[in-house]
Parts: sequence; structure tokens; C-alpha cells
Amino acid sequence: MRARYVISALIAVVVTAGACLVFADWHGNGPFAALKVDEETRHQPEVVLTLGEGGDPLVVMIGFAWFEEGYCSGQFHVSATETATEVRVGTVIGRILNRYGSCAGLGTSNNRAWAELRLETPLGNRRVVRDSDGAVLPIVDNVFK
Repeated sequence: MRARYVISALIAVVVTAGACLVFADWHGNGPFAALKVDEETRHQPEVVLTLGEGGDPLVVMIGFAWFEEGYCSGQFHVSATETATEVRVGTVIGRILNRYGSCAGLGTSNNRAWAELRLETPLGNRRVVRDSDGAVLPIVDNVFK
């Protein structure tokens, strides 16, 4: 009798774990997500957008050239190295995933897309530098300027 309960519990754990993996994989976060990448693109950062009054002071948006019609939220990732005087921004990595369904597309303006960069400390008076060539990036608080 006890063996039957142990086997039933084991089956329940395996089924639950499998369902969790399938759910995570479906949303591109599971252990097999990297297998679904159709294409990886690389983009050079061109401009930094602060979120302004009321926005998160630890978040800036990194703008780069994008000539497609739109893009998906979370499609682009960027990292940076921070010091007390500057933020060195790396290449923006875009991932186009081969998954079922579609995304809520974000529009582009002036052939530019944006990747969120979360900082360790607020930007303040630090300059933002493109890591690949040392160019200082302009900082704006309005994309229409």
C-alpha cells in the first residue's frame, strides 16, 4: 500500500516538474530557450534616454538604429560596466525567437529601437560611453528632441 503512495507521489512530482519546464520554455525562459533562437542581431548604442520625472532613476533606455517595422518587448538586451564617473555600454543584443504566437509589437520612431538598461546607481552626472569605440553617447530626456 505504501509503495503505491510513493509511486503516485513520484509521478505527481515528475508531471508537475514537466509542466513547469514546458510553461517556462513556452515563454522563452526555460532551460531549452537558447535552442529556439532563430537569429541574434548586434547593434551599436547611439543615444541614452532617461525616464525623467517620476521614472525609475535606476533605468535608462539605450537607443540604436532599427530599420524594421517594430519589435517585441524584451527582444533586446544590453549590459554596462559602471564606475563613479562613467557608464560603459556594451553592444545591444537582439534575439528573434522561434516560438508560437506573436508579440505585442512596439513601434519605432526615427528608425530607432530601445533596450532597457538597469543601473546599479542612478545616472546622475556620469557620462555614458559606448564600450566598442569610447564614443560619448548623448543623453536626452525626450525622444522627440
